Amino acid sequence: MRNQPLYILTEDLNFFYIIKSELDKYKIYFQILNLDSKIPDIPSIILTTSNDFEKLGNKNRVNFLVYSKNNDFGKYFLHVLAAVRIGYKKYYSTLTFSIDPGKKLGLMVFLDDYYLDSYCCFENSEFFAIIHKYVAIFDEDNATLMKLNFKLGRGVLDITYDLVKQIYIMFQNRKYIRVCLIDEFKSSQFKLSKNTIGKKFTKDEISALILAFRLGIDVRFDNYDDIFKQLRMKKIFIRKNNTEKSKNHDEPLLSLEEIVVNILNGKLSLSNAIEIISVNNG
Repeated sequence: MRNQPLYILTEDLNFFYIIKSELDKYKIYFQILNLDSKIPDIPSIILTTSNDFEKLGNKNRVNFLVYSKNNDFGKYFLHVLAAVRIGYKKYYSTLTFSIDPGKKLGLMVFLDDYYLDSYCCFENSEFFAIIHKYVAIFDEDNATLMKLNFKLGRGVLDITYDLVKQIYIMFQNRKYIRVCLIDEFKSSQFKLSKNTIGKKFTKDEISALILAFRLGIDVRFDNYDDIFKQLRMKKIFIRKNNTEKSKNHDEPLLSLEEIVVNILNGKLSLSNAIEIISVNNG
C-alpha cells in the first residue's frame, strides 16, 4: 500500500538526527512518536532502531523499518525511500533504469513501476556502481531474483553500445533482463518548469525520464552486436515518439509536463504514463 503515514520513533538521538536529515533532504514529511506514545492503529510506516523496537509492545498494523548499528545506513535509507515512494513491501519485483548516455549520464530509477530516485553520473564507473547497488540491495534475501529493465537512448551509438555490452557482462547469468534502445529525438529539449518534489533535476536526468516514456527496439545478449551493426548501416530504425494531440481530443489528456510532474510526485506509474502518451499520440 502506497502513501502510508510515516513516523520516527526512537530514543537514539544520533539515529534521529541522521534519518531526519535524509528525510528533510528528500522533502519527505514525517511525524515524531515517543516510546510511550500509542502506536497508530492504521497502516503506517515507523522508522526505529533495534533497541527501541525491543521495548515496544503491541505492533498493530504498522510496518516497521528497523535500523541496527551494524547495518549500512545508506542501504537502510534506500528501503525507507522505497517504502515511502512505492509502498512498504517485503519484496519488490522489478527495477527499471532509464539512461540518457553522453559525457554525463542521466539515470532515472523506477521500482515496481514508480519513480524511486535519479542521478547525473560523470563517469561510467559511477553509473555502474549505482546500478549494482540497487540490484544488490533489492535482490538481497529475495526468493526470486528481480526483473531488470534497461532503457537506453541511442544518440551516440558507440557510447550506447559500450553501456549495453557492460550491462550484459555484469548480468550475463541473469534470467530476467530486458534491454531496450530508444530514439532520443528531442528528448533533451524538454524543460521542467514545475518542480514540486523539492529536488533540482539536471537536464540529463529529465532527458532520461523522457526516454522512459518511449518504446524502442529490444536487444538480447545473443543479438545486440548484430542490431548495432544494422543501426550503424541504417538498415533498421527506432520508432520515434512524441506527444501530439489525440485523434479524439483537441488537447492531450495530460500535457507532457503534467505527466512528468505526476511521475516525480508518485501520482502516476511509468506504465500509466506510457499509456497516456500513447493515447495522446492517437
